[in-house]
Amino acid sequence: MLPSSDEEGWRAERRGGADSGIAKHHRVFPQPVKPHPSNRMAKNPGYHRVKNIFSRDSRRLIWILTLGLAPAAYLPLRLASGGVNRATPLPKPQVTVHPGDDIMGMVRQNPPGTEFRIEAGVYRLQSIVPKEGDSFIGERGAILNGAQLLTQFSRSGRLWSAAVQATPRSTNRGQCTTTRPACTYAEDLFIDNAPLLRVADLDNASPGRWYLDYDSQKVYLAVDPADHSVELSLSPYAVKGAAANVRIEGLTIEKYACGAGDGALDGRSDTGQLSRNWVVQNNVIRWNHGMGIRLGDGMQVLGNKVLENGQLGVGGGGSDGVVDGNEVARNNYAGYSYDWEAGRSKFAFTHNLVVRNNFVHDNDGPGLWTDLENENTLYDHNHTVSNWEAGILHEVSYHAIIRNNLIENDGYSDLQKTEPWYGAGIIIAGSSDVEVYGNTVTKCTNGIVGTQPQRELSPRGTPYLLQNLNVHDNIITQSQGVAAGVLRAGTLNDDVFLSRNNRFAGNQFHLGDADAKYFAWKGARLSYGEWKAETHP
Repeated sequence: MLPSSDEEGWRAERRGGADSGIAKHHRVFPQPVKPHPSNRMAKNPGYHRVKNIFSRDSRRLIWILTLGLAPAAYLPLRLASGGVNRATPLPKPQVTVHPGDDIMGMVRQNPPGTEFRIEAGVYRLQSIVPKEGDSFIGERGAILNGAQLLTQFSRSGRLWSAAVQATPRSTNRGQCTTTRPACTYAEDLFIDNAPLLRVADLDNASPGRWYLDYDSQKVYLAVDPADHSVELSLSPYAVKGAAANVRIEGLTIEKYACGAGDGALDGRSDTGQLSRNWVVQNNVIRWNHGMGIRLGDGMQVLGNKVLENGQLGVGGGGSDGVVDGNEVARNNYAGYSYDWEAGRSKFAFTHNLVVRNNFVHDNDGPGLWTDLENENTLYDHNHTVSNWEAGILHEVSYHAIIRNNLIENDGYSDLQKTEPWYGAGIIIAGSSDVEVYGNTVTKCTNGIVGTQPQRELSPRGTPYLLQNLNVHDNIITQSQGVAAGVLRAGTLNDDVFLSRNNRFAGNQFHLGDADAKYFAWKGARLSYGEWKAETHP
C-alpha cells in the first residue's frame, strides 16, 4: 500500500502547510532525457550530439537526443501544442535468476536499473549490494538463505560435531537476558528450522543447546543430527547498501547472521550511508539473528511478514519512512534484554515516520517503539497484542500522533512487575508535543500513561520533557493497574503536573471496580471522582 493523500497532507502540515508556497512560485523545465545505460546505442558515436529545437507552438526549449540511427531508434518524445510530455520510460532490462546462480555476480555484470526475476528455489549464502534502480522480484518459493547446510558429523561421547568456517566478529553488541547469555553472537544453529539456544562454553552443550568453537572451527550439539536438517547461519546480510530506488518483493529472507542493530535486509552501506526510496513489499523475513529489516531514507515497508527474528523485526532511522500493513510477530528469540533494544521494532533518529495498519503481536519486547530523537511520528490504525512492556512506546522524542490503534493485552513481562514504569498499553516517556486519541486500550498492565524519567540531556543540549501531552477521546478498559495518569522520577519536582500542559479529556473508562484508584497524578493514586476533580474532564 503506497502512501495515501491523507498521509501526504499530514506531512505537508508538519512542514508548514500543503500549499506553503514552496513549489508554486517555481517553474519546472524539461530535463535532457538520457537513454538507459544498457542500450546498445549508447556506444554509437552520435550519442553525444544534442540538437536544440525551438517549438513554434510551445515557445519552449526542449532537448532531443539524436542517436545517428534510423528514426525508429529515436526515444519516443511526444510534442503537443502548448508543451512537452515526458518521454515514455524505457522498460527495465530483465534477468532471470536460477537456483545455483551467483546473484551478486549478476548484479555486477548488469547495468543499474535491472530487474532480477528470481525463480523458486533456495539460494544459499548469497549477499547482494544492489545498484541504483535494481529490482529483485521473487517467484513464489524463492528463498535467500544465509545458512550453510551441515551434513558431515562425527560423534565423540555425548556430542556430535561438524567442521565449519566461521569468523568471529571483533565486537559483539548487545545486552542479554540471564537465561540466554550468548545472545550477542550472530551465528545461529537451526535443526529443522528451529533455532537452538547457543551457549558460551562446551560444557553447557546439551539437548536444545549448542556451542561453536572458533579456534577448532567446529560446531557441537548434543542430539543425533541423523535424519534432520541442520543449518548454521553465516552470511551477514541478504541485501544491503545505499543505492537509491531499489525494490525487493516476493522473497523469503531467512537465517542470516546479522548482529544486533544490523538488518538481514539493511538500507545502509557499510559506512552507514542511508539508501533512498527502497520498496520492500510482500516478503517473508524470518529467523535472522539481528533485525529483519533496517530502514533507510524514504523506505516503504509494505505487506511483509516479519517473524521470529533474533533481536528486532523492524528498526533503524532516517527520514520519511513508511511501515504499512505488515505482520510482525514473535521476535527476539535470541534473548536480548528488551529494555535495552529488542522486540518488534525500535526506531531512532527518524523524521516523518509513518507506522500504520500493522498487526504486531507476541514479541518479547515493545510492539512499536520510537526511542531517541524521533520527530513527527504517526502511529495510525495498528493492532498490537501481547507484546512485552508496551503496545506503543514513544520515548525521549518529539511531535507524535498516536491515533485509532487497537491495543490489547500489552505491557506484561517476565519481570512480574505491574507499575506503569515497567509496562502499559501506550507509554509516552520524556517526550513533548504528543497527541493520543481514538485508541482502544484493553486489558493491558496499565492503560495510557505519561512518564517523566531522569535522563541525560539530548544531543540538542536540552532536557527530555514530558510536556504538551494531549490524551483525549480514547476508550480504556482496565481491571487492574493504572488506567490513565502521569508519573515522575522521585528526584524531580512537580512541574510535569503543574506547568507543562499535560492533560487528559473526553476519555471513556471501563473499570473493574468503580471505587478503586485507577489513576495516577501528583505522586498519588486517585479514584475516578478524584481524577475528575483534578481537571481531567
